[in-house]
Amino acid sequence: MSQPLPASLRDLVADTLEIEPDEVTPELNTETAENWDSFRHLQLMLGVEGEYGIQFDPSAIAHLTSVAAIQDALIKKGVTF
Repeated sequence: MSQPLPASLRDLVADTLEIEPDEVTPELNTETAENWDSFRHLQLMLGVEGEYGIQFDPSAIAHLTSVAAIQDALIKKGVTF
């Protein structure tokens, strides 16, 4: 990933997963985050869409299973941080 993790994304992930912001790294994913279950994944995707004013294709949401993947998808959607 070429960009640092934006604070807005870090804070959104931390709030949704109920973890400390400093625990949120690009490597954080559904396997390593204890609280990142299917319900919180949906909450996170809705939060990300609302925060950045974009919409993901529903089929893509299932593959956005890491912070890095979410950030990359946002960049591809034209979001600038």
